[in-house]
Amino acid sequence: MTDFADLKKLASLPTRVVPLCLAGELVEEHAALERQFADAPPATSLEKSPKRVIAEQIVAVEDRMREATVDFRLRAMSARKWATFWARWPVRTKDETDEAWDGRIFPYWTEMISRSAENPRMSVEQVDELAGLVHSRAWSELVGACLGLNQGSVDVPNFEAASDLIGTSEQT
Repeated sequence: MTDFADLKKLASLPTRVVPLCLAGELVEEHAALERQFADAPPATSLEKSPKRVIAEQIVAVEDRMREATVDFRLRAMSARKWATFWARWPVRTKDETDEAWDGRIFPYWTEMISRSAENPRMSVEQVDELAGLVHSRAWSELVGACLGLNQGSVDVPNFEAASDLIGTSEQT
């Protein structure tokens, strides 16, 4: 039988790293190059392949995107802290305008991210400022990751490729 002291040694809060490219302007540059690549004519024998030239440009943009990517390390709140925080979830009223709703839900999200962000650590004010700098998809990924981290389950994962490689008989 396990005693409580052993239980406490096993307990930890789940974490998640969310990589976000903060240079949103590069997304369109990449998409434009992809379109050019798809429409590029075949190479003639005397010139460098147009597809090759565009491919090199795409790789350069992807390198710039990787350089502009920040890993946000998030940690779940304890069950008690999350329950207290979640109880303050602002419920949208029937006749509430989008602007009024945004004025209530947005501060909730910024506080949730601030409480969950381990690296970089950010105050609520800094998270609010970040939201004004990043695109909607990046913001949604941070909000969704925090919600999932705090409300999700922690199960033993089964990575099938690893299981298949090792064999189920060796896992037991």
